[in-house]
Amino acid sequence: MCDVITCPTPSTTLLLILISKRIATLMNPILASLMPRRLLQTISLAVITVLLQSPVFADIYKWIDDSGEVHYTQTPPPGGIAAQNIQGAPPHAEPTQAIDGEQQKLQQQLDAFEERRAEQQKQEELENLGKEVDKIDQENCHAAQANLANLQQGGIKRYLTPDGEVIRLTEEDREQRLSEAQEQVKKYCTP
Repeated sequence: MCDVITCPTPSTTLLLILISKRIATLMNPILASLMPRRLLQTISLAVITVLLQSPVFADIYKWIDDSGEVHYTQTPPPGGIAAQNIQGAPPHAEPTQAIDGEQQKLQQQLDAFEERRAEQQKQEELENLGKEVDKIDQENCHAAQANLANLQQGGIKRYLTPDGEVIRLTEEDREQRLSEAQEQVKKYCTP
């Protein structure tokens, strides 16, 4: 069994709203300067809801009629029929241990996800860095090979120094630069 509040239907909800509007209308001349009409309606609806609400955990009576049929009601049985008083069920509440355990499990999953994501980002950064290093090594390899080929042609070569001065290499300088170029080719062109 239920009352107006615990089992609301569209008609009872409409009835409560109409009552709260009526109370707000009656109170409006008194409190018009203090509160807006919408606030009065809300307050009166809350007051009506509190006043009409019956206890949710009312006693439940179990009794057997003359024909042997078992009845469960919120009201005592009629006449002198013996009844067993059964307490209503306690409010349903999630066990805090289950909630805490679930939160811990979700937090662990979130932490594991964050770790995987951070590891994946590090891996991507390392791959990108490796690609950049490979690109630079390839460019250095081409430059070293071109320098080696130029030095192997022989003859007197002229070079432009970083200062903008043109110099001619002696045979000893050429041999020294040739060995340096070969070392650079080994360094940058070896896979």
